[in-house]
Amino acid sequence: MVERRDYNILIKKDGKFYTGYCLEIPQARGQGNTKTEAIQDTKQAIKLCKSYIESKKKNSASKLVTVSV
Repeated sequence: MVERRDYNILIKKDGKFYTGYCLEIPQARGQGNTKTEAIQDTKQAIKLCKSYIESKKKNSASKLVTVSV
């Protein structure tokens, strides 16, 4: 199970659309006609990215190295 946590989304007006950028997962981006749509689309992108990351961790467990910075 993927843990639940808070993420920060930066919303920018891009022409006639709004774009959402997740600060903690740069690959997670979304867009919409309104800020609300951009937030919802970015939340979905975050979920997809988290799922992908978790599957990579499971499939690469013997090669995975965890470090603290």
